[in-house]
Amino acid sequence: MNYNLVADTIVKHCGGTANLAHVTNCMTRVRITIANAEQVDMQALRGIEGVLGVVEDDTLQVIVGPGKSSKVAAIINDLLSGTQATIAVSDPEMKARLARDKAKKPTRIKSILKHIANIFVPILPPLIAAGILMGINNVLVNSAASFAMAQHIAAIGDMSPTQVVLDQRHLLGLSTFLDIVSKALFGFLAIYTGVTSAKEFDGTVVMGGLLGAITIAPQLAHLGLIPGQGGLIGVIFAVWLMCWLEKRVRRIVPDVLDVVLTPTLVLIIMAAALLFVIMPAAGVVSNAILHGMNGLLATGGMAAGFVLASLFPLLISLGLHHGLFPIHLEMINATGHAPLFAIQIMSNSGMVGAATAVLLLTRDPMMKKIAKAAIPTSILAVGEPTIFGVNIPAGFAFITGSIGAGFGGMMIVLLGVTTNGVGAAGLSALPLIADGKYLQYILAWLTGCLAAFVLTYATGKLRGYDKESI
Repeated sequence: MNYNLVADTIVKHCGGTANLAHVTNCMTRVRITIANAEQVDMQALRGIEGVLGVVEDDTLQVIVGPGKSSKVAAIINDLLSGTQATIAVSDPEMKARLARDKAKKPTRIKSILKHIANIFVPILPPLIAAGILMGINNVLVNSAASFAMAQHIAAIGDMSPTQVVLDQRHLLGLSTFLDIVSKALFGFLAIYTGVTSAKEFDGTVVMGGLLGAITIAPQLAHLGLIPGQGGLIGVIFAVWLMCWLEKRVRRIVPDVLDVVLTPTLVLIIMAAALLFVIMPAAGVVSNAILHGMNGLLATGGMAAGFVLASLFPLLISLGLHHGLFPIHLEMINATGHAPLFAIQIMSNSGMVGAATAVLLLTRDPMMKKIAKAAIPTSILAVGEPTIFGVNIPAGFAFITGSIGAGFGGMMIVLLGVTTNGVGAAGLSALPLIADGKYLQYILAWLTGCLAAFVLTYATGKLRGYDKESI
């Protein structure tokens, strides 16, 4: 990809730099806050070579693929660093349009999910990296533990039998290193979530991190609380309330006392509310969600796996799938496993299978070119390239791919596959699979892929898609 050309063309078809108020990115998308939507040429945007799809929402989301989104966004932000960016923000008419766009939020539930997604998007890259490192370490530790049990190896000094085996294999240092690095994220995730939540809700960033730190303090046991009680749900709510309170306290505190009095008052009030109200209440909510999800999977079985996996491509297409990260992480904190995430990533298999069928069916050279680029990317990591570049443009393929993903979800439940981390899908998810069920995961993924391929290919033939020129 010519990143500079793609970035320049995106800016051009979005109405120029003066029409771009803010630009950021997630794993696959360049997210652009537009001042005047009427100046955006959506058809031209979708026609840019290298752009796999465009999603119109509260932000304009241009899908270019993993690894590429950060580079394109960085180039656009370089373009915005000049005087034109200042015009986009300072112009009163554009400010008014931005305010009107913000007022167009369709539902409160969607707004909440969007906020949660925005909170976790900045954490995703290290979360994926830490999850992969944790998965690699789990392979080393589980192998050593099985060998120690089979050979009846005893502990030596402060070392457990597993550590003794790792030491004999000269892997104890590596295992310790991987354990420290991965737990540095998962162990303090409440702090990072507090920081990104405060940024999302326009509050003091470090104050958000401080509230997160309070929820994992070991001294909480003296107050009858459990470190981590209420989980990330409690942290996010507490930080939202803190940001709301901070803005109102700042209105009444004299400017000369603001730097001292405002944070002190806010911290005292919010710490008390967090410890004595929010954490206990959020603990009840968090436990109810966990029990509900586990109960659904336990009682619904394969049917639940089918329905959930079939719905996940829709959530991904709407950009709402990140809103489930608190649930995945709470499951890991409570049980060590995230069975719902294992079902979620079956959406990847369905989209790959459907896109492969479209590749074989289509007579459109541009569609073939996009599919050939999107399919390997989705096999390796994320499904957005096949979703937006191939299956949604094809129409029926998104539906048949979602149904195919459901069969992958059924196999996940049947084979008892779970993950002990969260991250990307496809082959990148292999290190995250718990209990060494790598072959079972691959079998479930292939099942979803094959089912989606067969459904899409058969539907395409019946619809005459292979005879169309577009």
